[in-house]
Amino acid sequence: MQANIERRHEVIRQFASPLPGSQPYDHFKPVNVPVDCDGSTVVETLYRVVRHIPMEVWEQKCADGLILTADREPVAAGHRVKSGERYLHRLPSVIEPPVNMDVRILYEDEALVVVNKPAPLPIHSGGRFYRNTLQWLLYDVYSPQKLRPAHRLDANTTGVQVFTRTGHFAARVQDQFAQMQVEKVYLVRVAGHPDADEIACKAPISNEPGKLGSRSVDLEAGLPAHTDFRVLRRLPDGTALLEARPRTGRTNQIRIHAAYLGWPVCGDPAYLTGSELGDVQTLSVDAPPLCLHASEITFRHPVSRQPVTFKAPPPAWATPA
Repeated sequence: MQANIERRHEVIRQFASPLPGSQPYDHFKPVNVPVDCDGSTVVETLYRVVRHIPMEVWEQKCADGLILTADREPVAAGHRVKSGERYLHRLPSVIEPPVNMDVRILYEDEALVVVNKPAPLPIHSGGRFYRNTLQWLLYDVYSPQKLRPAHRLDANTTGVQVFTRTGHFAARVQDQFAQMQVEKVYLVRVAGHPDADEIACKAPISNEPGKLGSRSVDLEAGLPAHTDFRVLRRLPDGTALLEARPRTGRTNQIRIHAAYLGWPVCGDPAYLTGSELGDVQTLSVDAPPLCLHASEITFRHPVSRQPVTFKAPPPAWATPA
């Protein structure tokens, strides 16, 4: 296994220099026609599906030949669509922001691939990132297999990320996440010194995304959320190193709960003290790191059905002098 991993590390180094998204390319973003848009014009449909872009912008994109059929033929603004059809939004000469692709493989077998994810590095395509993603990298490294993420770390979060090799194995592992049967341990450095050594936060978290896809504490209509924090060290610079164990799996849960309790995660561009939100989600490669690291994960192996634990070494910010 170690010999295989070393060979894959060499492929990763070659893949990442230059970064795949650093060279200009045309990206074709798919848009599927929902049932309630059957018979509408393509412009009406695009506005219905992607509401943050004004209709007049979609009209101009049609005039510029940037809206295409699945066969990549230009579509006029007044073209009538059918439910289930797919159209393409062409984004010409895309250059993606740089990311950190120093990916380290921790373990692999016939069912699983486990990596230590660096940051910033998105897992999936989305927003400004299509090729500069972990999934695009692993598609290339493990071709012809297409690895499937069993869960998802944020672009700015480092640490243990589990992939499965097939849909069959994915179902067995993802179900454990859905049933909250996975034990996860994070290291987190926060601004402030918690008064108690152990703190449980059970503030519910909103289900619907807000600004930049963020969530927030919603005491009235939020979904149940539970994070246990334990203080490891109170540091002289006014920060503290904590262990966090999320008992539920809400989006951005640890970051939201830490900020809500009054100690935002160091380097977090989005969740500031209390309910205040920042203006950025994904950090640049030269920004101070988000101090959140997926240190350890335990679940049942999809083949043996026995518990397995994977660990990622702590980053520099988690081992202060």
